[in-house]
Amino acid sequence: MSTLPTAPNDMVLSDAFHDNLLGLPCLTLVCGKSEVRIARQGAQVLSWRASDGRERFYLSVQTGGAKQGEADASTLSPAIRGGVPICFPQFSVRGPILKHGFARAVPWTLESLVNHDAERSVAVLTLRDDARTRSIWPCSFVAQLTVALEADRLALTLQVTNSGDEAWPFTGALHSYLHVDDIAKAELAGLQGTHYQDATADNVEVIDPDGSIRIDAELDRVYLAPPASVQLREEGKPALQIGKTGFTDTVVWNPGPQLVQTLKDMPDDDWRHMLCVEAACASAPVIMQPGQTWIGSQVLSIA
Repeated sequence: MSTLPTAPNDMVLSDAFHDNLLGLPCLTLVCGKSEVRIARQGAQVLSWRASDGRERFYLSVQTGGAKQGEADASTLSPAIRGGVPICFPQFSVRGPILKHGFARAVPWTLESLVNHDAERSVAVLTLRDDARTRSIWPCSFVAQLTVALEADRLALTLQVTNSGDEAWPFTGALHSYLHVDDIAKAELAGLQGTHYQDATADNVEVIDPDGSIRIDAELDRVYLAPPASVQLREEGKPALQIGKTGFTDTVVWNPGPQLVQTLKDMPDDDWRHMLCVEAACASAPVIMQPGQTWIGSQVLSIA
């Protein structure tokens, strides 16, 4: 087991992000036979393989993102299409700033790392406001993501603190892109009877009557006050249990065969191989008073 200090220096940071996935600098967490890769850009989890070796996150081979040596401290990097983008301080276009905010487009600082542990490996990454973020959103904050890996379980915990003297609102999400072999043979269970806002129909509110969700066209829904957990099922494979705490909503998204053709960073056929199931605070903002801390988690486990 190796441990980094609470405030690692630049040399340690450089060493920690020595791996890469599709050219994106990342660090690798290992717990037994399980493995997670985390990009420095956005503290974005890019890959998770549990003890069975199967990849559980989708990552586009055409993704954007700051590749090795391309990061520019003065600009926002192109978004990474896949893994678990952190949407903060705004979800989608539900606010005045850029879509999904800026947290996914800037480098985060590695605060601590306990790696190659037999039972649990943990990385903690932090983003603080600076001149660049304040030029977009003039608020003082500290955001922290804790990534905790176990043999067949991955817990992502986002903590947000108002470090300023004035209250401010935010919306956000852990925008998880889950990999499926064939979306036609996959279903999401557990949301029956839950109200949702349909973003493909001007956010009209609907009650989901179906026992499970199956995808054959674009789907973009914000489920309101949903159950604490849902299941992603695929024929002939162990189910993925998806739980959340702290977040008020669950977002389910797939671009379908038409919208995907407008996404330059995603192959046209890849809508068949992913489903976003997101822990979110999207339907209403969280109001943060000075000094207040909010915590939300998404936990993925092999059922």
